[in-house]
Amino acid sequence: MTTRDTETLAELMSERAGKRGSGLPTWEQVGARAVDPSTGYRPSPNLLWKVASGQDVKINPPLVRAIAAAFSLPLDRVQLAAARQFIGLEVDDPFDTPPGDDDTVVRVAHAPGKTAEDMPATRQFIERAARSENEDD
Repeated sequence: MTTRDTETLAELMSERAGKRGSGLPTWEQVGARAVDPSTGYRPSPNLLWKVASGQDVKINPPLVRAIAAAFSLPLDRVQLAAARQFIGLEVDDPFDTPPGDDDTVVRVAHAPGKTAEDMPATRQFIERAARSENEDD
């Protein structure tokens, strides 16, 4: 099992459906629940299986929203998993930013292998934003 910081969309989906005899829902059952709440788009069970199998598909916001709805998962978790799988981005906090009083969370999308030292402009932006937020209080 993967962690939320490393999971791909295929991993996220295949852990929750499609394994006959496992008690998990079939792709037909998942397809019945996969409806984009914004547009009403319904991906086919075959398309859902392809995504879960790691095949290349055309990924788009309605598909991602439909998958989130099908599994009752937070949309941002599904979006991050899709970014890892289809774009190859890592999304994390390379700066280990301490949470503020308002529990602010920092996430940065970056190429695999990049570290905080590789992103000085991003660090400066985050620090400026934090200072600005503190000055407003």
